[in-house]
Amino acid sequence: MKLSYERIELVPKYVFRTARTTSTSSESVIVHLSDGTVEGLGEADPSRFYGETADSVVDFLERMRRKVEHAAHESELMAELTSRGGTSDPAARAALEIAAHDMMGKRYGRPLYRFLGLNPSDAPLTMMSIGLDEPDVMLQKAMEASGFPMLKIKLDAGTDLSVVKVIKEATGSAVTVDANCSWSPAGAIERIRVLEEIGVELVEQPVPADDIDGLRHVKQHTSVSIFADESCPTSAEIPIVADAVDGIVIKLMKCGGIVEAVKMAKMARKRGLKTMIGCMMESSLAITAAAHISPLMDYADLDSGLLLKNDPFVGVGIDCGKMTLPDEPGLGVRPTSP
Repeated sequence: MKLSYERIELVPKYVFRTARTTSTSSESVIVHLSDGTVEGLGEADPSRFYGETADSVVDFLERMRRKVEHAAHESELMAELTSRGGTSDPAARAALEIAAHDMMGKRYGRPLYRFLGLNPSDAPLTMMSIGLDEPDVMLQKAMEASGFPMLKIKLDAGTDLSVVKVIKEATGSAVTVDANCSWSPAGAIERIRVLEEIGVELVEQPVPADDIDGLRHVKQHTSVSIFADESCPTSAEIPIVADAVDGIVIKLMKCGGIVEAVKMAKMARKRGLKTMIGCMMESSLAITAAAHISPLMDYADLDSGLLLKNDPFVGVGIDCGKMTLPDEPGLGVRPTSP
């Protein structure tokens, strides 16, 4: 197989801010795999939080080039990627694996969800994220997304929680909150009790990623569902967080690809945990790959393509939160028309 790739800049419509990062643009790497007949597309959206950059993705791809080009079939490449183990280079591994899945679906003439035995009608509605900003700007963003039945509101330690109430009342949407590791356990309990009164459905990652005892303490002293995101990058962490949270957030770019994401969803379900399929700042290429496995999930946060000024791909359709999965073979993704 032949491997090629290109680096692209993704630019959000608004500066996107969370408690951890502020993004005016991000650099992604688009991967092309081809055997001369079938081409597969993949995408890496690296995060420094997980030790990756676009440069490190390219380094990984070059280290893998020999194995890719000597692989007789995309299934051989997937076996190599999933047998490597470890937690390094997750977005880079995800890009190659997504491309291999796209090839597989195209080769056999089936959409990826069907190849995986999933029913697209089981896909949950996706929520829309409202980044940190001045309260009036957050409300403006929320009103623009008011057709979505659920909104995710990004918060940090200094945010006035009244903005959550204002957004919920103004839009009529259900709301969730993501603190992105920014609260102490005591501070989280205090804030979550206020959010419970507002009617927030769940809270993501209220405390630092390595504070599992803190997560457990927060869960024990609040009634809203607590989800682990940064604390649970792969299936290896599920046994560690299982009694400390009510659910986990699964992302292709932090777990290393579709195979591991499916494994995480099934393992979480066996342990009585809810699941959310989430995303980084990704184009519709990676978003569509995640959408294909969304029927396994309880929640979806696959909105980043909608947040971009320059999404270079067309894939999953999203209308007021309802996702329509492509029925073309593979991912069903195509470049955006010029």
